Amino acid sequence: MPLLKFLINIGLKKLAKRKATPKNEAVKGVNSITAMGFVYHVDKTPFDTLKKMVHDYSKQGIKIYTLGFVEEKDLTDYEADELNHYYCLNDINLLRLPKQASINHFVSQNFDYLINLDMEGRNELQAISAYSASKIRIGKQFENYINAHDLMIRSVAETPTELLRDINRYIK
Repeated sequence: MPLLKFLINIGLKKLAKRKATPKNEAVKGVNSITAMGFVYHVDKTPFDTLKKMVHDYSKQGIKIYTLGFVEEKDLTDYEADELNHYYCLNDINLLRLPKQASINHFVSQNFDYLINLDMEGRNELQAISAYSASKIRIGKQFENYINAHDLMIRSVAETPTELLRDINRYIK
């Protein structure tokens, strides 16, 4: 495990060196946006939370795209479609960073908001925010990932459901 921690730390340093693109975007209310992306850990985000979130935002006319990280070697149990994509352990490198080929379609999207529901500060999930072309990238505050988000939420949330509730306070 010391080698794995060492490699993860190298990945963390690589993400920290990545400078955020300067943005002049103001945080808009959800009433004035058209597309949102969500990044989440499949095993740690309750399906009901995702279903409700997609339903609530879609009802407001917002197109929702999701990218779920699956902590398995393959995606045989997961079916992607136009709006919902997945990546897995085979899609990340030794530094625990996603390979560009597996996430490029998602991170190149110019979402009004990209919301990262990572609760632990994991390279696999924070890298999506760091690489994203979204107008505003929102996520929980982690000191190690200051360049990953444009709006970091200082939250005591312990679940993605609670974090999403905290984020909604800022964007509604």
